[in-house]
Amino acid sequence: MSDAFIATSIARRLIVRMHAAHDRRRIAVFAGPPGIGKTTAVDALNRELPNGVVVVKVARRNAREVLVLQHVLDAIRRLAGSPSVHFPSSLWELRGDIFNSICSWAGAEPAAARRAEYSASDFPKLTIVFDEAQNLSREAIEALRYWNDTDRCYAPFPLGLVFVGNNEFSLQTDLDGRSVISAAVADRALYVQTFDYSDVTDDDIRLYLEAKGIVDDIALNTLIRHLNERHASRSFRRTQDLVEELIEAACGKPVNVELVRDMLALV
Repeated sequence: MSDAFIATSIARRLIVRMHAAHDRRRIAVFAGPPGIGKTTAVDALNRELPNGVVVVKVARRNAREVLVLQHVLDAIRRLAGSPSVHFPSSLWELRGDIFNSICSWAGAEPAAARRAEYSASDFPKLTIVFDEAQNLSREAIEALRYWNDTDRCYAPFPLGLVFVGNNEFSLQTDLDGRSVISAAVADRALYVQTFDYSDVTDDDIRLYLEAKGIVDDIALNTLIRHLNERHASRSFRRTQDLVEELIEAACGKPVNVELVRDMLALV
């Protein structure tokens, strides 16, 4: 089975909007349940803009600003080809090291950049994508916006910031009127959008199944009808599990409708 990128409607929308945030040096926020192709879209964007996008994934829950900036520093150093492995625990040192690393990547003199001798248009565009953004604390996200501000920016020029999280990354306010995205971040964002499994269309499912090697039209329609049932998951990850079981059961032969019906009877 091919691991090539599958251009589902959700992936296409995400990529187009992340490109727009990058091109305009803006903030974008996307949330949605697991398995709809968010990380796939992030990886595709990174391949399309290998020298202008870094992807940061923080595994610790409720990660604070220091830890998040250490991950950012590591990602930008790698992009700039820096061999340094020292990660300060002081916010001021971290901000300074990130500033210098961005200048190194952009071919700019840090001292001149601090004196505002460059304009933003003198610099190439750089966007940081935070995958699994539900692990970032509200305070960390709020602090990150200062790397995007056009006025008194922490960086030598505004960075694009894209936050991509699962359905724990709620964009709605809680009972206390708080959201993980503050009003200040939302106001600066080019996009604040939530996806759901209902956004996965039948055409997306068909495209995915065909890309994985299931081409029999009746088998395809039977699988799509199954995935439209109330109890079925429209997660591409779960669909992949089903595809792998079908292909294994087919023993090298094409997957046909009889095999699909037999497999679904066991689900």
